[in-house]
Amino acid sequence: MAPTTPERVRAIAKHLSSITDDQLQVYIDDAYQEVKELEVKDAYVERLTRYLAAHLASLNVRQTQSESVGPMRKSYSTQSVDNNTGLQVTPYGQEYERLKNKLTAKSRINLTVI
Repeated sequence: MAPTTPERVRAIAKHLSSITDDQLQVYIDDAYQEVKELEVKDAYVERLTRYLAAHLASLNVRQTQSESVGPMRKSYSTQSVDNNTGLQVTPYGQEYERLKNKLTAKSRINLTVI
């Protein structure tokens, strides 16, 4: 069972209110599958899953980039994901990557031989 909920994901990504709990749960389940493979403390699994789920769901939700009142005009952002951007496309992916790198970094031993 995934360690986070659609409500917790929406708490950090309000624009995801347009998708149903069931749809968001698919992203949570996908994110959890990836996170559980990481060697991180259980205390961080929910947070990593939440940010990765928000990232994945955000890739499929069009967000308004600009809006005018008269004569009513909206512009939507177009996010293209390619090998050069990946997690950098959304702030949620950026935070997921930052946390993952921090939590999975191997300790380095610095020795000085005299």
